[in-house]
Amino acid sequence: MKVILRKSDSATSLLLFIYNNYLTHYNKDTIKLSSLLKLMETFGKSETATRMSLSRTVKAGILINSNDGSEVSYTLDSNGREAISTWNEGMQQFWKRYASRNKPWDKKWYLVNLEFSEAHKEHRTTIVEKLQQNGFGNLSTNTWISPYHQTDEIQKLLIEFHINTGVVELYGEMTIYQDMVSFLDNVFKLKELEKSYENFIRTFSEKLAETKKLYQEEWFVEGGHSLPLLHALGWEFLSIATDDATLPITLYPAWAGDEAAQLMIEFRRILLEATIKYLGKLD
Repeated sequence: MKVILRKSDSATSLLLFIYNNYLTHYNKDTIKLSSLLKLMETFGKSETATRMSLSRTVKAGILINSNDGSEVSYTLDSNGREAISTWNEGMQQFWKRYASRNKPWDKKWYLVNLEFSEAHKEHRTTIVEKLQQNGFGNLSTNTWISPYHQTDEIQKLLIEFHINTGVVELYGEMTIYQDMVSFLDNVFKLKELEKSYENFIRTFSEKLAETKKLYQEEWFVEGGHSLPLLHALGWEFLSIATDDATLPITLYPAWAGDEAAQLMIEFRRILLEATIKYLGKLD
C-alpha cells in the first residue's frame, strides 16, 4: 500500500514528520505513546484525535504498536518507512538539481521519449511524477527534456518499471524556433512556479523574522513551538520545489526559487536547533 499525503495538517503527515526527525537525528524508529501524545499536542491535536490517528496508521501498515507491560509504544512499519523515504528522496533530488544550477552549462539538452505499451500504461502517472521530480519538462505527449544529462536516472526508471522498448534518448544542442523565455515557461511552467515561490517567500520571511527573536528562548524550545513551523516550512517548500527544474543560471538568471531556497536553508537551520533540543528531552 502506497501512502499518499494530500494535506499538510493530516495526522498521518504529522506522525511521519515526527518519526522522520527521530530517525534522522537519533536513528530511532520507536516512540512511546506518552511522547507521541505530547508531540502531537504541539500541532493542536487532542489526545482523542491522536489515539484515533494512531489506530488508523496501524491498520494502514504505517506503524506497529506494542506493549512491554508498562507502556504502549509505536514503531515504524514498512509503509511508514517507504513514505518517509519517498519524502526524503524528493527533497534530496531538488537539492541535487539546485547544486547544478550554478555550475557552468554546456548548452546541451537531454531528451527522452517514452512510448508506453499496454503493459506500462498503468504506471504512466507514477513514471511522469518521477520524471518531474528529476526536473524534466514536458515537451510533448511522450517527450520530456532537461538541461542536465540524466541518463543514469532514466536507466534506473527503466529498470524499476521493466521498460526495454519504445525509448529514445538524445543529448546535444537544440535549435529552438521560439522566444526562449516563452519556450521555457511553456515547458517548465515557470510563471506558475514563480507565483508559488513568491507566496512562500512572503509567508516565511515574516515567520523567520519573528522566530529569530524566539528560537533560543527556553519557553519556545520546551514548548515544542519549532515543530509545527518546521513541518509547514518543509511541506510548503517541497510542494513547489518538486516541480522546479532549477534551470542553469546562464539559461534563466533571475529566479524566485533562488531566494526561496536560501530562505528555506536559513529558517530550517534555526528551527532544527530548537527541534533537536526539544526531542532530546522527551525520550
